[in-house]
Amino acid sequence: MSARKASFLSVALVVLFSALRTGPVQAQTSLPALEYREGHREAAIERRAELMQRMEGGLAIITSADRSQPNRYEFYVDDTENHDFVFLTGIYEAEPPGSVLVLNPGGADYREVLYTDLDPDEARRLSGLEHVFPRERFLEHLSSAVSDFRNLRITQLRFKAVASDLARGWGDDDKILYLNYPRFTNLAEPSTGRLAFVERLQKATSEIDLRDAGDLLDPMRMILDDFAMRNLQRAIEITGEGLMEGMKAVRPGLSTKEVMETVDYVYRLHGAQLGFLTGVALASDLNEVLRWETTAEEEAARKGDARIGEGMLVHFDTGARMNHYSADIQRTVPTGDRFTDHQRHVYQTVLDVQKAVIAAVRPGITWNELQEIAVSMLRDAGGWDESYTYGIGHFIGMEVHEHGDYVTPLQPGMVLAIEQGAIVDGTRVAFEDDVLVTEDGHEWLTRFIPIEIGEVEELRRQPSGVDPGGIVRRGGR
Repeated sequence: MSARKASFLSVALVVLFSALRTGPVQAQTSLPALEYREGHREAAIERRAELMQRMEGGLAIITSADRSQPNRYEFYVDDTENHDFVFLTGIYEAEPPGSVLVLNPGGADYREVLYTDLDPDEARRLSGLEHVFPRERFLEHLSSAVSDFRNLRITQLRFKAVASDLARGWGDDDKILYLNYPRFTNLAEPSTGRLAFVERLQKATSEIDLRDAGDLLDPMRMILDDFAMRNLQRAIEITGEGLMEGMKAVRPGLSTKEVMETVDYVYRLHGAQLGFLTGVALASDLNEVLRWETTAEEEAARKGDARIGEGMLVHFDTGARMNHYSADIQRTVPTGDRFTDHQRHVYQTVLDVQKAVIAAVRPGITWNELQEIAVSMLRDAGGWDESYTYGIGHFIGMEVHEHGDYVTPLQPGMVLAIEQGAIVDGTRVAFEDDVLVTEDGHEWLTRFIPIEIGEVEELRRQPSGVDPGGIVRRGGR
């Protein structure tokens, strides 16, 4: 980014943030997510090269999503892009969907091939891919590539250059095919359209050695590169702004939906999308164990429209998304400007656990070891671990719950969402913070969002720059 652009963005941020902090927010031009896509082309080139190094020969076929493909089951946002495809190409809006990236590390000339209905020059500009063909040519080329290249006539080598190079890269032995399967499949439903060609391919030949491309891509996505970190940090900044406005806006008489809309309004103002449906829920007078048996029940809880009463606690679970990189943060606030004695006791105890777990994050530690710290401290507090139902946390990245290995020790470059919670005598307190694993420890990325009791109470005494009721009346979600 040029110095001039950087200066402009800095000024724009100052103006925007000042408006949020000092008075009612007026309609303003969003900072486009496009600004934060700079560098994705270069990142995608490096990512493709790394993936081909990880492959054991064969071909990798990475498809974009079809319209029929749902997003991961625990999040309720519209998303028709396949994150593996975006990760490797820098192409975000493939219209119509169904673009295909083929990687051929054993090829001579056609090591990277894109099949798409996008304008070829635009596809090359976005991705850095040299070889771009119409989407309809994919199955034609793949069909010929299944053949042993030694059986291809000289004329075929000349006139079917792409197919012959793919066949050459595939080799003489069993044909290894890496495919980006859907992460969650409902076996009761028909196969998605993007997998139909695989089913036909398996029926046509017994030579295909089908492998999950996720086994190679997940370790790459777990370690965030510079482009990924830039977008995630921006998502965290925006989430902090929206969350703090929501924390200030809470007051008796409002609905949880009105507070939720306050948070989401700030996200939209900054040109961000929702990483998942913002959750704003009452955290008082609850059962001792918080469980949702079905995703429908969880969705209903997140979309609730409960009325906030005096003396209650309100819980936030939210995350803005920037170019598919999503934050994930939780906070709990009182409806007044001070916690009650009971709320303060529960809050401080759970906060101490959260801080202890974050302090332990470093390269070499495991998720299980972090979990044991939390469970032990909650148990010592009086058996509070019995209401601790959602585990110590998860990776974040292009998925809110990023794919990854939860068994092996942590490595530098991973970003974790560390979450903590307990329900004591009907009072729920929960936290979630995003933490980067560094070479010698960690960086608490969300520490700027008030979390200490004094910080939260001070924030609660500040007026919100957003009118929740006004947002809903003007046609929030």
